[in-house]
Amino acid sequence: MSPSTRSLVLVLALLCCGCPRGHEAAGGRIPIRFSGYAGNPAETNLMEKLVKDFNTSQTEITVSYEPVPGQYYPKMLTMLVSKTAPDVFYLDVLQFKPFLAKHVLKPLTPFLVSSATTKKADFLPTLWNSFAQDDQQWGIPKDFNCLALFYNTKMFDEAKVPYPDASWDLPRVREAAKALTTPAHAGFCMSGDELARYMPVAWNYGAQLFNPDGHCGLGGPQAVEALGWYTGFRNQDKTGVLPSEVGSSWPGDVFGRQGAAMVFEGGWLVPYMAETFPKVDYGVTELPKGPAGSSNMLFTVSYVIPESCQHPDAAWKVIEYLTSEASQAQVTFALPSRRAEADKYAAARPKYQPILKGAEYARPYEFGARGDRIKDRVGVAMQEVFLGVKGPQQALKDAADDIDLLVKL
Repeated sequence: MSPSTRSLVLVLALLCCGCPRGHEAAGGRIPIRFSGYAGNPAETNLMEKLVKDFNTSQTEITVSYEPVPGQYYPKMLTMLVSKTAPDVFYLDVLQFKPFLAKHVLKPLTPFLVSSATTKKADFLPTLWNSFAQDDQQWGIPKDFNCLALFYNTKMFDEAKVPYPDASWDLPRVREAAKALTTPAHAGFCMSGDELARYMPVAWNYGAQLFNPDGHCGLGGPQAVEALGWYTGFRNQDKTGVLPSEVGSSWPGDVFGRQGAAMVFEGGWLVPYMAETFPKVDYGVTELPKGPAGSSNMLFTVSYVIPESCQHPDAAWKVIEYLTSEASQAQVTFALPSRRAEADKYAAARPKYQPILKGAEYARPYEFGARGDRIKDRVGVAMQEVFLGVKGPQQALKDAADDIDLLVKL
């Protein structure tokens, strides 16, 4: 056999023996690739266990779990463009509309019509609706968190300030911070550039990110007043501190180190405190009310299927399993998205009760198809105010003008 003939035979053998994406795996099972974030050991361990249990439970599908390290969404977009994306993957609510605008997601409504185990009524409405658009459901929420007011009970006792509860409003928090501030710690710790902390306050004042006419509403008086309240702890009252000013990277760490008596943080602070600062006593209550009522920010992630998926029916079965009651009962790093399981979770962990309550009226952490850039632009405005470069009115007017231009691109 000549060298050229041997080369041709080798190529044909490789083509015949290979298993191109979309073909059945060894043993006749349909191969499904599933990806999520890499970084949270508790979450990674659970996903590995659930995938193993799923593969053991049936004979038609085999799932491989492929957590993505580093820059998850840029990598996912690259895979979607090259048609190498996993068959099921995480999609954060902040990225939902940007991904939807790229037409890379498969609608899940056709699967829901015939599903015996996945029903809209079984999930928290605010979560379910976070991944719905154009009369279609595009993702099934896997878990969630909301914001709450965390407070150091020892500092409140020493200052003889009553513990906050759901009746507190924004002015009362500002006044409490004055009594709680000492040379050793601040009354309140803010995030210097985080729209997720400022926007619930803006909603409390009646502001909107976008007005009914489609223009950015952050230049209006309610938004300006809200930013004045938020930055006023530090800039006017001298009762607030930014994490960078005390050698920390986020408010939760400042709170754990007892550098502040109060913070607005998410449910992720609960396990962080248990693991890192177990001796610090603290309480949790709902975010304070504002002139326009209560508000909160909903952080959630869904399971989605890309349009390029070769085996959508099999991929859907994987999502059904991952969001089943049995699977959600094993979640320990966030609140489950099914209402019954979320109730059980909070009942067993009372500090999550205010967070679960907040989900009833929370709005999703998303800001449209250009949400990332809008978030960053408002963050710049907040920094300008904290640094004294601009006042709240000018900073937000400039940000609103830029956002109006941004959404036209």
